[in-house]
Amino acid sequence: MKNHVFTSISSDKIAQIIRSAQDRIILAAPAIFNNIAQAIIEKVQLLSKENIILILDCDEEVFRLGYGDFDAVTKITESGLTVRQAPGLRMGIFICDERAWVFSPVALYVQPEVHSDETPNAIEITGNDIDRLLTSLVPAVQSPQALSEENIEIGNEPVSETVLQKTGDSLKIAPPIPFDIARQVRVFQPYMQYVEIGLKGCSIQRKRVKIPKSIQKPQAKDIEDRLQTTFDLIEKNSAVSSKKLEDELNYIRDNLTRSLGKPWGRVLLKSVRPLFDERIQEFRERLEEYRKKIKEEIEQHLEESKNQVVEYYLPLFEKDPPDALRSGLLYSNPTKDDVRCWLKDELNRKFPKPEDLITEMRLDIQFRDVTYETLCEDGFFEAIQDAYPNVNWQKPFEEFNAAKEKPKN
Repeated sequence: MKNHVFTSISSDKIAQIIRSAQDRIILAAPAIFNNIAQAIIEKVQLLSKENIILILDCDEEVFRLGYGDFDAVTKITESGLTVRQAPGLRMGIFICDERAWVFSPVALYVQPEVHSDETPNAIEITGNDIDRLLTSLVPAVQSPQALSEENIEIGNEPVSETVLQKTGDSLKIAPPIPFDIARQVRVFQPYMQYVEIGLKGCSIQRKRVKIPKSIQKPQAKDIEDRLQTTFDLIEKNSAVSSKKLEDELNYIRDNLTRSLGKPWGRVLLKSVRPLFDERIQEFRERLEEYRKKIKEEIEQHLEESKNQVVEYYLPLFEKDPPDALRSGLLYSNPTKDDVRCWLKDELNRKFPKPEDLITEMRLDIQFRDVTYETLCEDGFFEAIQDAYPNVNWQKPFEEFNAAKEKPKN
């Protein structure tokens, strides 16, 4: 039977070939699956440990991407076989007896394994090329043509217990997401994402200050709507109001994102993301200009507000100075300037500084990708269609359902 140059190599096929090995097994890959590990362990007594060479990358990222099972590595080491470490290895080399393959390992996070020669991922090689591969792998399998150990390229050192322990602990703390689920979710990632937009610390017109009890008097006149036990630092219709900024942000939120209602919130099409980022950047620039400009304006408004309170209470306390005022003077009859200075001192303790009102100004944008649970929730398909009636959602949902069915088949 003719061997094809271009073929497919899967974990099942590698395990099957290993079980037929009579002389040697050399496998270099990012990682291996449990079925390969089991086949190798079954061959230990027949071939001896010296004729079984395994070179892997035992970094946790390899197992998170789905190149193999970490349990397979621990089974191999527990059987007494040595695993050699090749950091960053992302290709595969498989040599069994006198046959050899160079293949592209599949990351299950991206796609399921291929099992058909109609989708080749390997090249079968023979002859001198096998000797060249052997020379480049490990000292134990150098070919006679190797002149020195300088030719050895990968797998020079056994994987350490420290590396295995660290990787195992990390995977226990944060196990990889099941790869069939990850592939289903990935269908929707190019289409949309959740977005939350919040403007914080800009509602200056709502800031209030408590009037010190030492100067409270009833019956405010010109400012009685603002002066009770608290005082609006900035009038509701003041020019320093953040309403204009909030309106601009609402425009971005309403026109570039869509609400799916509870429990999903707002979503943004990935195709609109560049425009969204552009509008947000423009808004951030205006927010920074507002922050710089507003400090001077707020300082002026605070001073005017303070003077309003002082001028209201001044005649009242000039006629009837409180004890708190008199106790701080060397004479019994305070002057008008004394009353004014005392009032300002009392208010200064309560009134904030301009920077206290604007330091918290910030725009928060939070992006979240869709989750498997969301995609499976009743009503999600209808909600996304209602929000974007001109988008053909049938295609991604069909791909999502197809990815769901593929592992079963």
